[in-house]
Amino acid sequence: MKDLKEHENYIRQALESENVNFNWVGLRDYHKSKIEFLQHERLTHLLVTLSFGLFFLISVFFTIVFPRMEIVLLDLLFLLLLIPYIVYYYKLENTVQFWYQIFSEINAKIK
Repeated sequence: MKDLKEHENYIRQALESENVNFNWVGLRDYHKSKIEFLQHERLTHLLVTLSFGLFFLISVFFTIVFPRMEIVLLDLLFLLLLIPYIVYYYKLENTVQFWYQIFSEINAKIK
């Protein structure tokens, strides 16, 4: 997440600058490539999050059908792993949405 904030700060500084000769097309292309990398990471984490969610639901189903302490511990393990994945995915999703807005701001500078 540190790299994401550094990139955001770099783009914000460029947008706030009064430099008339700034290469906005180059900045837009650079920012677009960063968005593409972030979208790929977001997709990967979505798949992992959905997988852990499915594993958790299957585990809960087995707990209901076969109530044993070992399966309850497995439920807790999946839940403890699922919560951070959901939080991280939420942050990635919000970052991508924010970067779309920044992309629009850069396009406005170009026009």
